[in-house]
Amino acid sequence: MNIVILGGTGFIGRNLVNMLSSEDYSVKVPTRNREKNKKFLVYPRLQLVQCNIHNQDELISVTRDCDILINLVGILNERGFKGKGFEAVHSNLARTILHACKVNNIKRVLHMSALNANSSGPSFYLRTKGDAESYMHTYGERFANITTFRPSVVFGKGDGLIHRFSNLINFTPFYFPLACANAKFSPIYVRDLSYFIINCIDNVDSYQKRYNLCGPKVYTLKEIVELVIHFKKRKIKVIPLTDNLSRLQAYIMQLLPGKPFSIDNYNSCKIDSTGSSDYDFYTELESVIMSCIER
Repeated sequence: MNIVILGGTGFIGRNLVNMLSSEDYSVKVPTRNREKNKKFLVYPRLQLVQCNIHNQDELISVTRDCDILINLVGILNERGFKGKGFEAVHSNLARTILHACKVNNIKRVLHMSALNANSSGPSFYLRTKGDAESYMHTYGERFANITTFRPSVVFGKGDGLIHRFSNLINFTPFYFPLACANAKFSPIYVRDLSYFIINCIDNVDSYQKRYNLCGPKVYTLKEIVELVIHFKKRKIKVIPLTDNLSRLQAYIMQLLPGKPFSIDNYNSCKIDSTGSSDYDFYTELESVIMSCIER
């Protein structure tokens, strides 16, 4: 079977590709910059293809010989501030993907959404993720078998959570002012999530399903940051900010290079990323956090 993975060079994609390399699949990973991602060529039966997946014709061409499409594309922040970046990467891409699948008769689609994704959510991120997910199922189920994954935050080496705070702590001397300190998460280990995705590929029971996926423990954001500080062996005190100061910090930090925190992130934190999981995961953050920390 031939699989195309959109977002295959990203955080979850790298882990999924690594695991699929030992399975009996031929994998194709489109990328805007093939030269930059040449390290993927070490995997057997993997084809790295230069492609702009947001271009309808290019996506149709690159998926022409594929049986299965996995969409992992997503962003936590956009270049601007009006939601257009989120809309392009989440909502519009979902429509481009399903058109390509219909043209090329691809009957199996696995899609990465997010816990709390909802078209009426509090942030551009959650609204556009919700719009993409809804379109995938309402339109895609007419001709394909769709499975959607709705995880809480995902952690692992090179992630956007532990890795980000680890870097920020490197520049913090004594006190760490933290926005949205009481926001709650149920983090999932990226390898556990990748195994679950692979097991769903041929599982007919997963067709037309949407899975809410949460890790084994609930942490506040303050507890997560304190864990990072502890394992980095730093003497730093976390100072929770009020709601107004949290919003102010988000506004300031979204103007910095790399947008370490933004108003949209702040709005996403208004809803706890926790709940009842449709599958049991067992890896706790403490057991692998050292592999996630940037020293």
